Amino acid sequence: MLIAEVDILKNVEIRDQKIILDNTPKFLFSAEIHYFRLQPNTWEDRLKKIKDAGIDTISFYVPWFFHELQDGVFDFDGKTDLRRDLIGFIELTKKYGFNIIFKPGPYVMSELKNEGLPSWIYEKIPHAIAKTLDGENHPSKMFSYLHGDFLRYVKRWYENVLEIAKNGNLIFIQIDNEVGMLQWVTGHGDYNEDTINKFKFYLKDIGDNELLKELELWSYGKRFSKGLLVRYHEFSRFYYAEYLKKLEEFVRVQGINVPVIVNIHGFDMVEYAKRGKNYPIGVSQLMKSASFGNVILSGDYYIGNVVHENFSDLAIANAIMYAIQGKDQPLFSAEFQSGFQMDKPKLLPSTLDLTSRLCIGNGMNGINYYLFVGGYNPEGAGLMGEYHDWQAPISADGNLRKGYYVLKDLIREVNLIEKELVESKPVFDTFFGFIPTYYATEFFREHGIDVGDLVFKRDISIFDGVMRGLKLLNMNFGGVNLEDEKDIDPVLYPSLWVFSNKFMPSKVQEKLIRYIKNGGKLVVFPELPLKDEFGNVSTTLLEFLGISKVEKYGWRFAKVFDTEINSYHVDSYEFSSQAVEIFGKDLEGDICAFKKNIENGSVFVLGCGLEVEREYKIRVIERIIDTLNIRKTLNIISDDGFVDAYLRESEHKYILFLNNYDDYGKKVDVYINGNFYGKYSIDSRSGKILVFDK
Repeated sequence: MLIAEVDILKNVEIRDQKIILDNTPKFLFSAEIHYFRLQPNTWEDRLKKIKDAGIDTISFYVPWFFHELQDGVFDFDGKTDLRRDLIGFIELTKKYGFNIIFKPGPYVMSELKNEGLPSWIYEKIPHAIAKTLDGENHPSKMFSYLHGDFLRYVKRWYENVLEIAKNGNLIFIQIDNEVGMLQWVTGHGDYNEDTINKFKFYLKDIGDNELLKELELWSYGKRFSKGLLVRYHEFSRFYYAEYLKKLEEFVRVQGINVPVIVNIHGFDMVEYAKRGKNYPIGVSQLMKSASFGNVILSGDYYIGNVVHENFSDLAIANAIMYAIQGKDQPLFSAEFQSGFQMDKPKLLPSTLDLTSRLCIGNGMNGINYYLFVGGYNPEGAGLMGEYHDWQAPISADGNLRKGYYVLKDLIREVNLIEKELVESKPVFDTFFGFIPTYYATEFFREHGIDVGDLVFKRDISIFDGVMRGLKLLNMNFGGVNLEDEKDIDPVLYPSLWVFSNKFMPSKVQEKLIRYIKNGGKLVVFPELPLKDEFGNVSTTLLEFLGISKVEKYGWRFAKVFDTEINSYHVDSYEFSSQAVEIFGKDLEGDICAFKKNIENGSVFVLGCGLEVEREYKIRVIERIIDTLNIRKTLNIISDDGFVDAYLRESEHKYILFLNNYDDYGKKVDVYINGNFYGKYSIDSRSGKILVFDK
């Protein structure tokens, strides 16, 4: 099919944490609309309503199955079904001046059968379907991503569909969607012969001959040893990145040079107030793709209803994104919850407003609201049937819900300060040290290895414990990837909070030691490591701290500073040198928390599990901050209860975001760097944006 080419929007840059369109930094508000779920005579109505909300970018999936009806037979102009008139839809987007985010898959997910792949492809290349450990077809019927025969069909799909994409005002292309998600949620890796051969090449390339021998003797029905399984998780992350790199190459061959989006999965499902505890698994799976090409990493943010108990999950997710994305990339979400696939949980309009404010205040410069427009699945295409309303701000029948007006007001408010906002950056008081290995866990159960201790401790320590406690103190934190190749500069990252399990990669232990020696302030919780990720003895950090003996216990009481803690884990320490300040002991009298100054830096070990299920426990975190003299930028004082605060800073301005998650109004006094900036009222379930001269 030949289409008259028009100039695509080539001047799209990702630079200095900004999205720059035609040389102008922009805050990107985008709306997800699925043309294939709407009758063409409604397209214009929906686009008008999106435009009226103040949005100038739209995003949409292009399902492969919907347009390549048979092997090599394409319909992009609606000759077989008017809903397939992708050419006409894109022309209509140009009429209303929309930029577009184009999402051609091949996997689009989106509650579609086969995740968007055409059914005929399974008959053409059945040998390319991923296999389980027992040699059966993968329960999701997914293909081995890098199988040559699968890529051959994907390449042809891209060649055809991207010709259509060139006809619109392209600013981003999302390649695939949620890569690795099907493997994670099913708990089954990919053991297709092609993938196993690539795993062998990987082991050969890194020189791990011992595990290569084990793999060469492996056959279906056998389990991996722990060492081989650790390597398999490691390999799978390079494998996903190589697949995404191949898709990017397919895009570039078509002459399209806009940034490509890699979208990351991981928030939980249908609870009233959902959680982000599993989100770092998706991050660990896809973070390697940040290292190639013109790529922007994106997160799926589905928090359910944001309330006091879960708001901090978004801040933690943001910090982890900061840890792994490129230094020029802005915080961005290509699927930012404005609805949900089911009517449970029923989303409060205030949630749409508050989650947006939280993430924008925390540095986000681009939001694609998903879904913004509801619809109906093509016949027989939906995993959940025909209805696909998604509680969207614009319903499947075109009605405007309360959430539409809430977002319209927010967009208007943000656009009034857009120029100053995009020139500002988030202010961080401290940093979370992210160790991706702790989230490379998705296939352990399949191989009969228990990681329950790790999963329990990482969830409770980070999302319900120390990092949540920092947010309850209005300490805003960025993130650092402790497994990249660079050392941590204490000038850029003066203090660091690190979750540790009983194992920690040796290279991470060594990096933390160098950080302390160079002047960093380190907090480690809730225990110290004795082994590396392979199960080998590794006590580098322990020896550096002068610890001669460690005992590890389950549930115990401890007293840290003057606060009693009912702890889910306690370490007890004996020292070869007593040059430490003791701040905590369990009720048996054993040392479990201490500070030690070493060379130019210092370390605080909180060797007991801290869950903030009772908020008096944040006193422990507050005392650690004071003990290490960690600087706090914001001080929000209220007699009415907690108000969540985020600060962005430009050369001349402070931009302060205040969020009240409770159902009653509050008054607060605002101090920035010790200076009083006024008293303000925040209504129930609402936020306020304040701009101050510095």
